[in-house]
Amino acid sequence: MQRYFGSALAATYRPIGLKLLLCAMVGAALGTFAATEEPINPVRGRELMQKFQRGEALTPEERAYLDRVRQEIRKRSGQRPTDRPAAAASGPRNTNDWSRLIPLTDLTSTYQGEDGGLYGGGHNEPPAAHQAAYQKESEKIQPLDATGRPAPDGKIVLLTIGFSNTHMESEDFKRTADADPEKSPRVTIVDGAIGGRAAVMWAYDGSEVLPTSEQERLDKEMDVLHMPKQGRRVRAVTQERDSWPTLELRLKEAGVSAGQVQAVWMKHVEAGASALGEFPAHAKALTADLADILIIAKKRFPNLRVALFSSRTYGGWSSRTSGSPEPYAYESGFSVRWLIQKQITGDPQLNFDPARGEEKAPIAIWGPYLWTCGHQPRKTDGLIWSEQDVREDHLHPSNSGCHKVTELLLKFLKTDTGTHRWFVQSGK
Repeated sequence: MQRYFGSALAATYRPIGLKLLLCAMVGAALGTFAATEEPINPVRGRELMQKFQRGEALTPEERAYLDRVRQEIRKRSGQRPTDRPAAAASGPRNTNDWSRLIPLTDLTSTYQGEDGGLYGGGHNEPPAAHQAAYQKESEKIQPLDATGRPAPDGKIVLLTIGFSNTHMESEDFKRTADADPEKSPRVTIVDGAIGGRAAVMWAYDGSEVLPTSEQERLDKEMDVLHMPKQGRRVRAVTQERDSWPTLELRLKEAGVSAGQVQAVWMKHVEAGASALGEFPAHAKALTADLADILIIAKKRFPNLRVALFSSRTYGGWSSRTSGSPEPYAYESGFSVRWLIQKQITGDPQLNFDPARGEEKAPIAIWGPYLWTCGHQPRKTDGLIWSEQDVREDHLHPSNSGCHKVTELLLKFLKTDTGTHRWFVQSGK
């Protein structure tokens, strides 16, 4: 069965459907759906599909029109409506009780054998040695020209990488931060997150720089999760594995280069994580994919110094059995923790210290922790995540949800000792 993920059609109509859609919409008009209805306009259909892919809300009339397009595609492909259920633009509210899930920042007992704290052992701050190393890497961040050389009038690029929710939140964050007088004018924020891009897809799309054994692991994971391996071309990008080329296109459109990228904010999930096995199996798979993404990012952005991680926001309002509902959204927090712990304990594949050999990854650290158990305020700051913080699909963040993430991310960047020195304008 095909699995729904985020707002991307690539995960709704697996590779055959997406390729068929593109061909049908770009070619001749799809024809008349019924004698009593106006013919389907391929331009409008494509625009609505792109709007849906971006996670934007559709009006009832737009949803009905998009359903017509989908039905015609199914008819032309010989596909019965029951073969591939279409992703609904709205869904019923999940009424499950998730109160047993405690934010990692508040967790004082254990969860399936795992203790609390972002870094484990009840600690929400990194070990002293890792904190010192993080500060050292942060001090290397400075304005660079397009070739990656220090320049007083250069840029510091803060890039975001992730899936549809990350994309929506990044758009809000960029708008808000760019209007903030405290942000350094030397900092350029680029939204590199792409709707429908699960962590495994980011890793798979850049896997040519990884060991053969890791490429094979990713290939198998893509199959288990029913992820499309081809036909995901975005806009002007012609490559089949287009996550990283699309990201680099966005850098170009922002007027900056790969050599100026020095910090990233990452927020990833696996789509249909249940197929990977119950906890900790799916969470460990995500950890492996996150490690791959770090390695790929360092290869593509040689001046990348710091990677700030967040795990998913609360997924308890979603009734879907795929995507990233609870408890998978909550459990992804352990994936981030395990990744950082691997680097702290000296995993050579995640080495960031040139004194220890080849630099293979940026230093990884927790950024803002976003998860809280719905209406139940978390102890550290009283954060809640209500139904008003998600769209009618109960999966993607609403405007208020995006604002909450923006506030947490901005607060972190302004107050953290490592990010403050380069993110905040001098004298502020």
